[in-house]
Amino acid sequence: MESNKHDRLFLEILKEQRSIVTFLDSVFGFLYRCTDFFQHQNDSSGKVGFPGGVANGVVQKLFQRYENQIHYEKQAAILGNMASNESDVPSACQEIVLGVEADTTEPFKVETSSPAWRKIEENQEKDVREMYNGDDRGTYRWSQTIGDIDVFIPVTKDIQKAKQVNVKIDPLHLWVATVGHDGNFVLIDQTFPHRVIPDECLWSLDGEYVQVNLEKKEECWWDRLFSSDPPIDTKKIDTVIMTSDLSQEEHMKVEELIVNQGRRQQFSNVCLEQSLEDKNSSQSPFS
Repeated sequence: MESNKHDRLFLEILKEQRSIVTFLDSVFGFLYRCTDFFQHQNDSSGKVGFPGGVANGVVQKLFQRYENQIHYEKQAAILGNMASNESDVPSACQEIVLGVEADTTEPFKVETSSPAWRKIEENQEKDVREMYNGDDRGTYRWSQTIGDIDVFIPVTKDIQKAKQVNVKIDPLHLWVATVGHDGNFVLIDQTFPHRVIPDECLWSLDGEYVQVNLEKKEECWWDRLFSSDPPIDTKKIDTVIMTSDLSQEEHMKVEELIVNQGRRQQFSNVCLEQSLEDKNSSQSPFS
């Protein structure tokens, strides 16, 4: 697949490093030596580095994305709707971008009728992670957890670099446009039914899609992505919350419940054994 085109190179590096830990150390070492990933911006107008905490947030979000992928695949297996048998390795993002705008002066045109290349083809197999607890709206797909939303927007093959994509995220609005050989097109210009947190939202160009990750302002299940969409059946939402989505305080509460449950079970087993011993003793002919 296009989004996995670097896998062979990564596998060679992994074989050389011989462990996941040293491989990741090499990756972060490369980012340290050759990029501004670990540099902090001195002010909001700075061109070098990231605002404080953003780089760390990017790493955590990407880790959570592929951790959630395991959950999606398990659900797909249960439902018998696995999208394909190509590979169990999830696609890696080609570029992660924060606030990069397309370099163009040509006005954008609203793209509303281009099924030949924008709409997801009817015979194309659907990836369950792109619609998990969400919907397929033809020109985009979306999935959600209790705390965030992923939007998958297909783009033309000539969209190869992040600078060809323009994304603007406001608390109640999403705007996505592309700059290609055929001109500039607005792909999404819609209003959310609920608020998101723009500073904690990310987007990336991932092969044939622009993927937008939206952080919900409040933890709740959305019945639609945009206000103009028809509602989904919320009764079919998988409401299981993964432990990775819990706060530290909630983790502690869950661990406490598990420990208490274990103690109660242990006490119950002891009582049962004692009861059996007493019963056997009372029935013994030697008592």
